[in-house]
Amino acid sequence: MINNTSEKKRFYGWTIVVSLWIIYFLNVGFPMYGGQTVNTFMADEMGFKRTILGLAFSLFNLFQGLPGPIIGYTIQKKGARFSIALGSILILVSAIMMGYVVKSQWLFLLTFGVIAGVGVGFGTVVPVQTTVTQWFDRKRSRAMAITLTASGFGGFVAAPLLTKVLSGTGKWNNCWLVVAAAALIALLIDLIMVKNKPADIGQIPDGTSFSEEKETKSNKKAVSYIPYSTKDEWTVKEALKNSKCWLTLLAAIGLYIPYMMLISHGIACLGDHGISAATAAFSISLITATSIAGRLLGGELCNRMPARFVWAGSLVVLLLGSVFLMTATGVVGMVLYAVCTGIGFGASFVCMPVVFSSYFGAKIYSRLFGTLFPIITICSSISPTLAGYLFDASGSYTSGFIMIIAFNVIGIVASLLNTPPQKQ
Repeated sequence: MINNTSEKKRFYGWTIVVSLWIIYFLNVGFPMYGGQTVNTFMADEMGFKRTILGLAFSLFNLFQGLPGPIIGYTIQKKGARFSIALGSILILVSAIMMGYVVKSQWLFLLTFGVIAGVGVGFGTVVPVQTTVTQWFDRKRSRAMAITLTASGFGGFVAAPLLTKVLSGTGKWNNCWLVVAAAALIALLIDLIMVKNKPADIGQIPDGTSFSEEKETKSNKKAVSYIPYSTKDEWTVKEALKNSKCWLTLLAAIGLYIPYMMLISHGIACLGDHGISAATAAFSISLITATSIAGRLLGGELCNRMPARFVWAGSLVVLLLGSVFLMTATGVVGMVLYAVCTGIGFGASFVCMPVVFSSYFGAKIYSRLFGTLFPIITICSSISPTLAGYLFDASGSYTSGFIMIIAFNVIGIVASLLNTPPQKQ
């Protein structure tokens, strides 16, 4: 029961957002983006082939999503706080092993590809998004957008920091100690600060009291737009039988298949168009920066109009990124490609959890998204490889662009058709 004294407490939800932002920043930025830097030097020193280096990152990406159903079940039974703690511990263990135990390519693949990948899966996307959905309802899109900017900032900070550690000490082992320390900090913040849901400390979503919530409902006519949030109690089985769940998944696939090709082959494609390597490489930094802006923009727009329209518009912007990459012949084209790709992905990245949670409820979000996460992960992992195969077979990226534009259009149509579901 929520008493009068609890109504006077400062809403803890924004403290949760700050805590989750730091955890997400640490548990994604250092093992994922930092690992890309350290593993290159580590593989060269140990004589690993580039195939092994590439396979390690493929496994890392796959094992973030493949355990999705287990992650969702764990969150439902033990809470997101437990999942984040488990993920942080796995990242910590894998970092220590990478620095001081790994000597063979098979242990390299197991430690980074599997253990670290599973750790990031348990310690980031699903539990972080689940916690935000539990703490926020009407303000969910804004809170989600702020939280999800953390991974973008992680890409900016972790790789340069670990590069500096490597150049300063001359030992890549020390870089993995930094990754381990980051995971330890994330673990401590999780255990001390994170609460699974508002009811755990006598609060309610958005921090409004029951009387304030009733007043808000009675004044709906005075509010320009109130974001949709289902009032039905859905089960995972019921959601999976509903066509709107699969339209949402199609929209997600229409996001990740194009995006993964654009970032994995963008530099090579720009190089084919005669753009210098340094200029082409800058496009990745620009994509990261504009994706942060895109997440914030997407969160605000979802407070002003239906999230499905924001998502469809974001996918249109992403499609423009493909067009500009196809036709880029100079710096202007490169910038347009990077800005559209970053904003399109960033805004869509926020829309996805907002639509899933608002359509089917915060209660089943972890298990529902966890069930579908492996499909998204597999599709996004296959995309770069398939695009590379099509290039090798034809000598150009034309077939690859046709493929991702087709998926992009499917995602746009799915988003536009994805009206709120009606429970049977």
